Amino acid sequence: MLGHTQRVLMIGAHPDDEDTELLTLLVRGEGAESAYLSLNRGEGGQNLIGAELGEALGLLRTEELLAARRLDGAQQFFTRAYDFGFSKTLDDTWAHWPRDSILKDVVRIVRRFRPQVVVSIFSGTPRDGHGQHQAAGWAAQEAFRVAGDPARFPELEREEGLAPWTPLRLYRSARFDTAATTLAVDGGAIDPAVGKSYHQTAMQGRSLHRSQDMGQLQRIGPSPVRLALWQDRTGGGAASLFAGLDTTLAASAADTARSAEWRSIGGDLSRADALGAPALVKLRQRFVAAAGGTSRLTPAQRDQLMHLDAALENLRGIVCDAVADDDRVVPGQMLRITTTCSGSPSAAPELIYRGTTLDGRSTDAFAVPDTAVLSRPYFLADPKHGDLYSWRDVAPQSRGLPREAPTLALRYDGVVTEVAFRYNDQAVGERRKPVTIVPRVDVKIDPDTALWSTASRGIRHFRVTVTHGARDTTSGRVRLEVPAGWAAPAPQAFRFAHEDETAAFDFQLRTPDPLAAMTYEVRAIAEDSRGHRYDGGVYTIDYPHIRARSYTAAAAARIVAAPLALPSLSRVGYVRGAADRVPESLIGAGVAVELLDPSALARGDLSRYDVIVVGPRAYETDTALIAHNGRLLDYARAGGMVLVQYQQYQFIRGGFAPLPMTIASPHDRVTDENAPVRALDPNSAALQRPNALNDSDWRGWVQERALYMAHTWDPAYRPVLEMHDPGEAAQDGGLLVASIGKGTYVYTGLAFFRELPAGVPGAYRLFANLLALSRRPSP
Repeated sequence: MLGHTQRVLMIGAHPDDEDTELLTLLVRGEGAESAYLSLNRGEGGQNLIGAELGEALGLLRTEELLAARRLDGAQQFFTRAYDFGFSKTLDDTWAHWPRDSILKDVVRIVRRFRPQVVVSIFSGTPRDGHGQHQAAGWAAQEAFRVAGDPARFPELEREEGLAPWTPLRLYRSARFDTAATTLAVDGGAIDPAVGKSYHQTAMQGRSLHRSQDMGQLQRIGPSPVRLALWQDRTGGGAASLFAGLDTTLAASAADTARSAEWRSIGGDLSRADALGAPALVKLRQRFVAAAGGTSRLTPAQRDQLMHLDAALENLRGIVCDAVADDDRVVPGQMLRITTTCSGSPSAAPELIYRGTTLDGRSTDAFAVPDTAVLSRPYFLADPKHGDLYSWRDVAPQSRGLPREAPTLALRYDGVVTEVAFRYNDQAVGERRKPVTIVPRVDVKIDPDTALWSTASRGIRHFRVTVTHGARDTTSGRVRLEVPAGWAAPAPQAFRFAHEDETAAFDFQLRTPDPLAAMTYEVRAIAEDSRGHRYDGGVYTIDYPHIRARSYTAAAAARIVAAPLALPSLSRVGYVRGAADRVPESLIGAGVAVELLDPSALARGDLSRYDVIVVGPRAYETDTALIAHNGRLLDYARAGGMVLVQYQQYQFIRGGFAPLPMTIASPHDRVTDENAPVRALDPNSAALQRPNALNDSDWRGWVQERALYMAHTWDPAYRPVLEMHDPGEAAQDGGLLVASIGKGTYVYTGLAFFRELPAGVPGAYRLFANLLALSRRPSP
């Protein structure tokens, strides 16, 4: 990576859109400084490995991208765009994302990173499919055109110091358009540093997108990576990615009067392997002097210096590590830090707190400021504006970065490493967690969203979990704040004497009579003996393949009161699917749900259940369901009812439905959450009992109507609903009902996994009707 300035910016729409193989080949094979700019963080997708959706899923996918970047060596950037879900047209995407805002964010990264080459994953045309893909293709082309124009977004230079920058060559991926290929490079070549091909390393990184079921085989052999040249401002042709480009270190210098010196420095850097540590130390001094100090480095020079510092420390045998004695700390807490160095740094290591160097401070201890704000992603500090994150109060140098600066870091001889809490896991060995600032009293409420029937009377239950973040003693009371006119339950006392001590408090809340159909809020509040108030908590997303990431949320429950009648069922069995909170939603509404574990599926008495519901994508996540699907179908044929929510292609390939059906590729879906819905059989029990559905039940749905709808099906299935996106053909496969033996089988692509946790009344009413299709309801 030393002695030259090859810089490539790749632009796509989502996590997993990037060409990981090209990034790996560029960085590890060509020594090019490369970066991937994803317009969004994938918040609107699905989650195969956990319960996170929305903003939490975006954090998980951000960390999966960074885990992949640690393998391929590229940098990572984002725009403000929030993934609002699948869109079929570019116009639909621009209805969610202001076009000029997205362009400004892309131009910002072009001017900050200063690539000579831009690679667009997408073409910006309808052949890209997803409207967000089309937006990414358009933004790449437009940013290539205007990033060097000082009249466009002059505030970027005025407010953020980002001068216009003109990339010289624009490519697009020809991964799916081999006829347009003008340049192909071989990702199957072996990387001598690791003894694996670039393709193998890339597929290892690709497989870290675990929430998106992106596991890949690491095959050996030729693996062409194809590109199509779109625009070339050099006239150098397409013989290679950097043909005709000046990639010398002198070309990156801000001061052209020092070009000769930079050419000399670049030549020495290019043979750094042959130089000893003393020579590299002197070379570093020349480097900084030629730039006029580290504060005047260009982005290319800054990256060169970073690589030089890392190489120098390796040559000198210097590695420092810093571990803290706690990972969850409260404002005002003293944190002990143990710093260990192999070798002797040229200067004493320095602590960095949230990006600011603590000059002259001891690295053995750190007092967290009393005014420290809780750990949270920088882009979640303020509410979103529509489907854009707010960067209003974000420091310019942080805008577009994947994450905020770590709470604590250690700098030595130009190398920066995060200060983390280290512990030994008996099963896997060393594990680390970032230092996270948490409240003294952490408060969470469950459920956080619920739908209550306006016809129901009686007691509702909330559980408030309180966790102690401090090492001393804290006492106080926890209570519920309820809507005006409601009777608040009595507060409950707590006392904690240990860090991370947790207590759960159950509150019973009687609903008023009558309960008006509207949305209410119930908040959990803790107050300590000193009068400090706590009304939220810190949540942590932690999986073995990522760095843990925390965010904050208010301890507030959103209660939707609406007309809802439930069938008289004594017991509903439920096989949980991916990112599936439907069981909790049903329980909160009053349905008697029991989760079916592998033992129940294998040996349990399924006849105990009036209905068995299969969660979304459960045939991908539950091996017991696959193994014992025959028992499920036998239960239905004997008079039971099976309700299967949307599944993907494994469900079809495995033949798990009792009667033939197919799912198209790409799958049929209705992405407009406001798309009209028509009853194919208005008298169908699914639409009439116990809730008579009407047009109002299709209002207020979130993100989408349906996905992975049936495309073709056996005539024994009866379609119930027709819906379609604007301008498209009718889709009848969103809800199918069939009689099998003495029982009933239902397949639905309706997005209940989004609608029920969001408290959408019509979705609850329809789901209740589907449960009522059971042929043997209890008295």
